[in-house]
Amino acid sequence: MGPGQATESLLSSMHCSNHHKTVLRRSVPKLNKCTQVNMDLEEENPREDLSLSPPTGLSRKSEHCPGSTSPSQKDVSSSSQEQSVMPALLPQLPPPPPLLPGCKVPLPPLSLPGINSPSLPSPQPCSNPGCSHPSCGCGEQPHDRKTPTLRMKLLHWQKLPSDVVRQSHSIWAVMPSSSKELVEPDYASLELLFSVPSRIPTEKPGPKIKKTNEITFIGPKKSLLLSIFLKQFKCSNEEIAAMIQKGDRTKLDAEVLRQLLKLLPENQEINSLKSCKKEKSQLANADQFYLHLLEVPSYQLRIECMLICEETKILLECLWPKAQAVRTACETILTSHRLPVFCQLILKVGNFLNYGRHTGDAGGFKISALLKLTETKANQNNITLLHHILEEVEKKHRDLLQLPRDLDFVSKAVGIHIDAMQAEAGANLKKLLEIEKRLFLSTDDLKIQHGKSVQGSLNASKDLQKEFATIEKKKEELADYLCEDRTKLSLEDVFSTMKTFREIFLRTLQENQERKEQAAKSEKRKKPFKGEDAKRLKGERNAASARIEVKKMSPPFDIMNPYQVLESGL
Repeated sequence: MGPGQATESLLSSMHCSNHHKTVLRRSVPKLNKCTQVNMDLEEENPREDLSLSPPTGLSRKSEHCPGSTSPSQKDVSSSSQEQSVMPALLPQLPPPPPLLPGCKVPLPPLSLPGINSPSLPSPQPCSNPGCSHPSCGCGEQPHDRKTPTLRMKLLHWQKLPSDVVRQSHSIWAVMPSSSKELVEPDYASLELLFSVPSRIPTEKPGPKIKKTNEITFIGPKKSLLLSIFLKQFKCSNEEIAAMIQKGDRTKLDAEVLRQLLKLLPENQEINSLKSCKKEKSQLANADQFYLHLLEVPSYQLRIECMLICEETKILLECLWPKAQAVRTACETILTSHRLPVFCQLILKVGNFLNYGRHTGDAGGFKISALLKLTETKANQNNITLLHHILEEVEKKHRDLLQLPRDLDFVSKAVGIHIDAMQAEAGANLKKLLEIEKRLFLSTDDLKIQHGKSVQGSLNASKDLQKEFATIEKKKEELADYLCEDRTKLSLEDVFSTMKTFREIFLRTLQENQERKEQAAKSEKRKKPFKGEDAKRLKGERNAASARIEVKKMSPPFDIMNPYQVLESGL
């Protein structure tokens, strides 16, 4: 080819480029309200290859002049009519530059906007509510999940399975994930604020912490509590599960069983453990214990049977002595022969003191009046009516001084609340009856294992209820005995009054005894002084009589002469 021919070919190419350009023709017929795209590509350069990105499946080589349509274009048009999945219309493209004469290297393929780009625009949703075509946006579209570039801190939660969150009434299914109302978090700030800080190695690093790859389905707090709970047994998880299955309560007391009931696995944890396909050795110790526990049939009912029997045993050991003390105190007041005698004495003294007043001529008094005996004061210091009565009793009726001995059992019953005891015993009996019903509906091995112990606890609880019924009868008798209202009488108040009166009685006796001892000591101190006074008075009388006799018998002398005075003995 000569220079003239090359110049002529270049001019014809430029003319063809200006005259013919790539034409994009689209037709958008609506079929069933879905989008259908038909595109025809035309190019002028027969030597240029136009290849589309692999995801579209479109590739074409132009071999004709402008105005001709290649078979590849026909395939693309038919494919778009059948599938209707074309995401966007192709824009018009500029023609490629012509090759230089003698150049056999083809130009690189052109990148089409919207085809070779990494992401495609989402299709518009279809207006037809019954349409389920994927290009209409009615189905679920994949969403890009953001992943952190740094190691982040953990958020401890209990993950819900997908079948739960997909329920129609779930809070997670109310608003679809593609809704525009959802708020997208600021992932950059999250990564900045909640990333794990990198540790700078020091010169003397501490001991390396052994990293464990344990898998757990339990929350951190519950896992910690369960681990602490299991350490107190100092035995394996299999042995603890075996003790539960056998009903062995040697190491499982009431408090331990209560803690175990609080730490039992929940339904979500049970489902997660059952669906786990990992080896047991890869699970945490708490999860391994749960797996052993799940192998025990009706483990919760077994634990509850053990707990109710243990609680009943402790409750009966606590309530039986108290119930017997209350019953003995009631019988002591009813059978004491010294208490009515002493009360009759007080009645006589009170009627004597209250004679002529509205409180006089009484036929009896409330038992609480025994505490008023120290409020009536005598004319002498520190002397009350009870001091005087006990002095008279000590002189004439010494047997009444043993009255505090009769009230000794009553003092031991003070502080026992019979109503609270009955409520606690009734609640325990109700639990026993419920456990008995559940045990009746359980398997035969459970009935054989725990039936006898539960029945024994029931019988003991019923015996305690009989004791409470006896106490109720004694209370009614005591109300009639003390002339009190049956519905208003409080055994706690009666016992407290008797205990206080007993203490006052004993203290008054001691004060009377101390007063007598002080009087005896003072009397003993007065006796030596009386003897000395008598001797002194007798000596003075003898001396006076001697002087009188001397004066009568002796001659007169000069009192101024000392020698005569000494000789006379004066």
